[in-house]
Formats: sequence, structure tokens, C-alpha cells
Amino acid sequence: MKLNPFLVLVRKPLFLLVVYIILSIVLLRMNPEKSLQGLRYGALQVVEVFAKIRFQIAVWKDYQKEVEILKRENFKLQTTLQKTRDIFLENERLKLLLNFKEENQLELIPSKIIGVGTELGVRSFVLDIGEEDGAQKNMPVLTADGLVGKIVLTTPKQSICQILKDHNSLVSARLQNSREIGVVSWDGEPWLNLLYISKDVPVNIGEDVVTSGLSKIYPPFLRIGQVSEINENEYDLFKEIRIKPAVNFNSLEEVIVIHLIENDLTNQVDLEE
Repeated sequence: MKLNPFLVLVRKPLFLLVVYIILSIVLLRMNPEKSLQGLRYGALQVVEVFAKIRFQIAVWKDYQKEVEILKRENFKLQTTLQKTRDIFLENERLKLLLNFKEENQLELIPSKIIGVGTELGVRSFVLDIGEEDGAQKNMPVLTADGLVGKIVLTTPKQSICQILKDHNSLVSARLQNSREIGVVSWDGEPWLNLLYISKDVPVNIGEDVVTSGLSKIYPPFLRIGQVSEINENEYDLFKEIRIKPAVNFNSLEEVIVIHLIENDLTNQVDLEE
């Protein structure tokens, strides 16, 4: 909506001051009595009030502009800080993977998770490495914290990793203390299950569960998790053991793939196939 040029002019304090001066001169010529001094003083006060209001509005507008500028700068700083934090955390995770490689003297292929698998009935991740990078079916996938799963499908540039939290996943496992062997599975709950551990075998809360090494897929001593709960039923032959996974599957970003030499493991039993 366009304003009348005269109305726009009236809103300016300088215009009001000029009007006041002209009126003062006119009134002085018409009647120089002192009674007009009060009228002139009042008019001047009105002009001063309008000028102050105009000044406060200008200051408030400048303040709002500065606030918006500061908000944008703060957003940019927060974004930069978040990126820096992400880079730092990624470097820390990569250091752990590098240390794991040096400590275990394994041939490892680093990889990033770039998506969630869409295969029906299989819980999996999509990795950014494929056959061109040396990835092959049944290669173990892990982090510095523990076992993630295994590769079940490869393409030239990508791979599908089936995770431990999949109904079809079975891993031959061993209790760290008793050395008893069982099988780790998943039934849809937040935990994993350790099956086929006899009621006579002593099991402790917090005890580590590792891969047994009795297969050509997973080498021994890869950490799977810790015993978190033990239940027994007098009618069952085996304990009901729950395991807290060593890996947080909801926060995974980088993983490593173990490149195994199949000829060294041909005499081992494959329980995971």
C-alpha cells in the first residue's frame, strides 16, 4: 500500500520542527503577548516527544538487525563447531581401528556404513567397499569394540553386512572364563542370546563372550559382548543367558573388514553357514 507523500513527510521530526517555527513566527506577528509562550513551549515539547519516539524506533530497528546478524553468525559457528567435533570423533574412531589392526596383525579393510540394507528378512548395513577393494562374501565385519557381523553379498563397489542382530545370524561363541562353547543368536530383543550352555557350567555376570574360532568365518577371540543376565529353569538342560552386545549398532559409522586367508582355516568347522 502506497502512502500519501504528504503523510510520509508529516512523520519526519524535521518537518514538524519547521512547522513549529513557521507557526511561532505567524503567532508572534499576530499577537506578541506572553500568553503565546506557553503554546509555543507546548508545541516544542510535542515535537521533542515525536523526535524521541522516532529515535527509539530507529535504535530498536538497528538492534533487531544486529540480533539477526548475531543469530546468523552463531548458527555458522555452531555448524562449524559440530563439523569439527564430528571430524575429531571420526579421527578417534579411526585411531582405535588402526590400533586394533596393529595389535592383532590382521589384514584389515577399512569401510564406512553408507546405508541400511533393504533385503527382505535380513538386518544389514551397506558398506562403501566392494570386490574392487578386496571385499568377499563371509568376511567378518567389526569395530574396535567388537564383532558387527559378516559380509553376505558383494558388488564391485559395495557390500552388504549382515549384523549379529539378525534372526538368521548364528555365531559360535566361547565364555571367556570357563571356555565353554555355545551359539550366539538374536530373537528381536535389545540383547543377544547365548545358547546351549549347560546348567552345570559356572557363568558370571559381566563375563566376556568371544568368538570360539571354530569356523572359517570368524577368527577366535573377537569380542561379542558381556553376560548381562542368567536365568535357569529346572526343566531345561541349558541356562538362559543374555548378552549385552559389545557394539552399539545404532551408532555405527566406520567398520573394518577382516581379510581371512581361507587356506589357513580349511580344517575348522563352519557353524555360521
